[in-house]
Amino acid sequence: MGAYAAEGSRKFREDSMTTDHRPVRTTLIFGGLGGLVCCLAGWAGAWPLFWPWFPFGLVWCLIAFYALVLLRWSGRSLPAVFFPLLVLAGVGAAMPTAGLAFGLALAIFSWIRSGICYPRSVVQSLVREAILCGGGGLCLMLWNLYTPVSWGLGIWFFGLLQALFFVLFEPGRPPSETPPLDPFDQALRRIEEILDGN
Repeated sequence: MGAYAAEGSRKFREDSMTTDHRPVRTTLIFGGLGGLVCCLAGWAGAWPLFWPWFPFGLVWCLIAFYALVLLRWSGRSLPAVFFPLLVLAGVGAAMPTAGLAFGLALAIFSWIRSGICYPRSVVQSLVREAILCGGGGLCLMLWNLYTPVSWGLGIWFFGLLQALFFVLFEPGRPPSETPPLDPFDQALRRIEEILDGN
């Protein structure tokens, strides 16, 4: 029983050491900053003058900057996201209805994240984006985004949900970025091996 518990403890420590927490932390900070910018722009009076182009432009800028960050983390090239961002800008310029435009923005965000930066099979990509982007979009619809403060809180909450992508679906870091084991963990591992008789 003790050997089994020690093995489980060792695997948990190794998993926590090889998990890169920067994408989670950066996504949380990025969502908070996006929400803050949204609130400040609303308080400055830009919100009602340019509705619905101003909020959509803000969403486009957030998606574009976050796409650049995703490209850096995934190691993809910069031209890979030009076409999706161009399509998103075209949707914003045409702006058939605000709800449809923001729904397409969520779809293009999903395309950039799961289709370009972190590709998986079509089914896996659809499932994980339906859970996170679809769930985030549904929460935003239920949130009733009518004021700049509610938009800011909604964007921050959406960022919280999107941080789960790196916890649930992409938790590990590439093998080349795995840090070396701490000397104390190496000593503990060696002691466990001695005690287990290996």
